[in-house]
Amino acid sequence: MYPEPLQTPGLTTLGPYSPAVTVGPFVFVSAQSGVVPATGEVPPGPFEAECRQAFANLESVLKAAGSTLDRVAKLTVFYTDLADLPTLNEICAHCFPERPPARSAAVVTLPGGRRISVDAIAVGPA
Repeated sequence: MYPEPLQTPGLTTLGPYSPAVTVGPFVFVSAQSGVVPATGEVPPGPFEAECRQAFANLESVLKAAGSTLDRVAKLTVFYTDLADLPTLNEICAHCFPERPPARSAAVVTLPGGRRISVDAIAVGPA
C-alpha cells in the first residue's frame, strides 16, 4: 500500500507537497492556513476571520478527498497567540459539535504573518 497524493485542480501548495494524501482508509491533510484561495490573501480583521478561513480550507481539502470534518480523527493546530485560544476553541466546537477529534495545539511563529495553520488525519470515503 502506497500513499496516493490528492490530484485536484484548484488545490494549490506553496512547495513540493500534496494538499492531502490517502493511505488505505485514511486522509492526511497538509497544513491549511487562513488564506482565501481566490485571492491568496489572509482575510482582514481579527484572528476569528483567519481561523474560520483555515477551517473552511481544511473542509475543502477533505471534501476533495471524499471526506468531511465529521470524519476527522486527529487535528493539529499551530497558532501565534495564546490569547486566541478561546476563539480557537469556539470555532472547533462549531466545526466538531458531536465528535471532537483528538487535538494538539502549539503556539508558534508562522511565515507570512499568518496566525493559524491546521492539519488533520481523517477517515476517507466509506
